[in-house]
Amino acid sequence: MAGTSGPATSKPERPRRLARHVRRRHRVAGPEPVPARPDPTGVRMSKPRGREQTSPYGKLPAGEALERLIEIRPDTVLDVGSGAGIHARHMREAGLSVTTLDIAPPADIVTDFRTWRLPREYGAVWASHVLEHQPDPGEFLRHCFGLIREGGWFAVTVPPLKHDIVGGHVTLWNAGLLLYQLILAGFDCAQARVGTYAYNISVIVQKRSRPEVPLVFDTGDIETLAPFFPLPVKHGFCGQIPDVRW
Repeated sequence: MAGTSGPATSKPERPRRLARHVRRRHRVAGPEPVPARPDPTGVRMSKPRGREQTSPYGKLPAGEALERLIEIRPDTVLDVGSGAGIHARHMREAGLSVTTLDIAPPADIVTDFRTWRLPREYGAVWASHVLEHQPDPGEFLRHCFGLIREGGWFAVTVPPLKHDIVGGHVTLWNAGLLLYQLILAGFDCAQARVGTYAYNISVIVQKRSRPEVPLVFDTGDIETLAPFFPLPVKHGFCGQIPDVRW
């Protein structure tokens, strides 16, 4: 028995050494890289820009969108969720007529926007970092749509999607989903301007009511609504879209 025990224990040694060698090689080389998910739109993502250093409003939330809305120069602006009125102050300094609305002072109109109704249309509605606080974003966007005259403008900004849950932020957004919701609310976004910068995703769209189309709220709706997006889309498209006309 003693003569047979030596060879029996020595045979597995080589496979064990080989296994250790293979593991060492894989630790050095690392795993095979996972290929990036292809973007169905075929459009390359834009690179980060340093415009916040050059824009006069670059340090403000939604500063680039503010700059563009002031360039458009709508005759009247409703600032929804105006907070301390910082954006409204800059608009007024630029010569725009602005009405502020919020649930608390110092807004011009202190009310709950969800229940507020006014038989008036504005040249533009501004909503900066307000949509993510809405328990019913679709209803909020439809309400904004109804307050803008045909040919007027809607400028909406949300924060980029993150996985940290914080008080008051009840929805998560990327540019593609924001466009999708705007289109569902009635906007034709084919000529919309889309920008992602700092902690902002902004869309500026001129109100051009789109025709009603049949939807099933399931697979196929993206293709049905594709003519109203500002870039080619299809089912499963990547919502982290590049800047468009920004």
